[in-house]
Amino acid sequence: MAQETRPLIPVAEADKPGVIGTFVLGVKVWGREMARLATRQAMRHELRQLDARLRQETDLLARLDAAPGPERDLCLRQVEMLKIEIARLRREEQATNGRRSPQ
Repeated sequence: MAQETRPLIPVAEADKPGVIGTFVLGVKVWGREMARLATRQAMRHELRQLDARLRQETDLLARLDAAPGPERDLCLRQVEMLKIEIARLRREEQATNGRRSPQ
């Protein structure tokens, strides 16, 4: 009869991380959360900048409304480009918020 060898530490307990493992895991989770927050804040900052630039371009377009020419056409294209970029960033932000796990 072959004698079974059992580990001194049960398998369930061997898989548990120790104090150092738990600390390292906590630091990794904290780092991911900080990166996610920094990314979100950068995106919001970019949106605010684009909104401000859109307001400036819209004001310029209102002043150039009476004078047709290349400046007005350039301003119109700039306004359209800014609107598209703002819409893209807002969709991206909504998609990111939709992927978040419920708290």
